[in-house]
Amino acid sequence: MKFTEISFTKMHGNGNDFVIFDEFNEEVVAEKEKPALVRAVCNRRFGVGGDGAIFVQRSDVADVRFRYFNSNGSEAAMCGNGIRCFARYVVEEGYTSRKLKAETLAGIKELEVSVENCEYWVRVDMGTPVFEPEKIPAIGGVLDGVWHKSFEIFGKKMDVYAVNTGVPHAVVFVDSMDFDIGEAKKIRYSDAFPEGTNVNFAKIVSRKEVEVRTYERGVEGETLSCGTGSVAVIAVASKLGLVEPKAIVKTKGGILRIEIAETAFMTGKAVRVFDGVLKEVKKV
Repeated sequence: MKFTEISFTKMHGNGNDFVIFDEFNEEVVAEKEKPALVRAVCNRRFGVGGDGAIFVQRSDVADVRFRYFNSNGSEAAMCGNGIRCFARYVVEEGYTSRKLKAETLAGIKELEVSVENCEYWVRVDMGTPVFEPEKIPAIGGVLDGVWHKSFEIFGKKMDVYAVNTGVPHAVVFVDSMDFDIGEAKKIRYSDAFPEGTNVNFAKIVSRKEVEVRTYERGVEGETLSCGTGSVAVIAVASKLGLVEPKAIVKTKGGILRIEIAETAFMTGKAVRVFDGVLKEVKKV
């Protein structure tokens, strides 16, 4: 895939990595070309490599507009780790102050960027977790105020819960984090989820700490961390009385601080890895 040189920035939030394209002042990738470019750039063998791509754009309703594409080229409404990287980027580039509002397909999100011991942390107002089945969307019944269905996974019947925290998420509570993440496909592609779903496996360590592994829709595999997934886990677990509404989530890529109140808050790091210029990538 040849094109005029395109500048980009590589960033990650807890190992969940993204390629950022700056369209704040002008469009650099035509709309119809964005999915193909994202697939090519996110390829880890023939491109830069990433779980997804972010486009920084101007907004008519907020300080800046956040657009997120999964590595398969599909556009998603929200990405928790991605929007933290986005927030650091727009602050560093001078587009906004450290307190900002970002337009997303999941609504306007309020963010605050801070620096602790030379590390960037971003607190995100993730909005109110949505438990109504038709709004997740998910087909099935409700148990204790949470969508619920039993699935045959790991060779036995297991309870699966669901919530929408910007995108659909399923939550499964497990006793061990040593398992084949491929089992998530039985849930991810289930007819119970008309739009598909991300799948989170959570181990309760204490009432204030949970370990999480996430299979992400659109990436079609495990990522080192998922912000919306971590919020989903604590939202479901606190609703069921398993954890406190303010807890730490440990992912493979690092920790996230989650608070569930009238709205949900997520706080985590945002790392700027390098800036570069694309000259040519292999079309995939």
